[in-house]
Amino acid sequence: MRRVMRVTQAFTELPGTVHGPAELAAAAHLDTALVHRILRSGLSGSTFVEAAPGRYRLGPGAARVGIHAMATVPGPRTARPVLDRLGRLLDAFTVLWVLSPYGGPSKTHAASAPGRYGFDALGLTPAQLVEIGQSLRAGASGHAIAAHLPRPLIAAVLTAPVPAGAGPGVPRGAAGFTAALERVRRTGYAVTREEIPGWDALAAPVLWGDTVYGAVTVLKPSPLMPRDLSLLVTATTAAAEQLSLRVSDTDLAPSPPPRSPRRTEDRPATPYGTTDW
Repeated sequence: MRRVMRVTQAFTELPGTVHGPAELAAAAHLDTALVHRILRSGLSGSTFVEAAPGRYRLGPGAARVGIHAMATVPGPRTARPVLDRLGRLLDAFTVLWVLSPYGGPSKTHAASAPGRYGFDALGLTPAQLVEIGQSLRAGASGHAIAAHLPRPLIAAVLTAPVPAGAGPGVPRGAAGFTAALERVRRTGYAVTREEIPGWDALAAPVLWGDTVYGAVTVLKPSPLMPRDLSLLVTATTAAAEQLSLRVSDTDLAPSPPPRSPRRTEDRPATPYGTTDW
C-alpha cells in the first residue's frame, strides 16, 4: 500500500496529468517494472486510467478518495463564528475561500461574515464577482492559496488569464505573481492593494497538514486600510490557524494564542506600515 501511495503521490508532483511508468518510477524512487504492475492493478478500481497505450493518469477512484476525505472537513457553520468575530474586531468584510480543483485550480466561497460590508459593496458586476471570486490570479486569497499548491498546479494558475474587472494592483506578469507567492511563503500571509478596484485585502492560508484547504480573507476599502497592519495580521493569521486546527480535527481547548506577525520587523516601511505590497 505504501508503494501504491508513492505512485499516486508522484502524479501530483509531475507537470501535466498523463505519465508513463518510467517517469512515475523516477519521481516515486521505485523500480519501473514495479510501478508498471501497480498501474495495471489500479485499472480495475479506476484508481488509474490508461489514457493512451503505456500512458496513465489518476482516475475516478482516486477522486473518490479525495471526495470522502473532504466530506469530513468542517463546513460553513464551523467557520462563520470565527469570521464573525474577526469581522467585528477589524470592522471588515471577512470571507473563507476554499480550494476547488475541478477543471484546474480555482477557489470557491465557503462562508462569509458581511458585517459593515458585503459582496454588493465591492462594486463588481455579477459576472466579474464570479470570475474574480474563482480566480487564484487576483486577490489576497488567491495568493495565499496558490502559494501552497504543488508546483505543477502553480504553473497552471500562471497560464490562466487575469480575470475581467480585476484592479490595477494585480500582478500581470509571471515574475510579479511568483514574487507575491514567495512573500506569502516567507511571511505566512498575503496583502494586496486594489486587486479588486478600491479594496485592499489581507489573507492567511488554512492548511490541512501540509495541504492547503483555503484562506481566511479580510477586505476593507482602500482609504480605510490602516497604516499599521499588525492587528490585521495577528488577528487574521490566528483565525486561519484556528480553522486549520478544526480542519485537522484537533482539540481546540484551549485555543492557541495568536501568532505574532512573521518577519514584518525586518522589512522596509511602506505607506501602509512595515508590510510590503
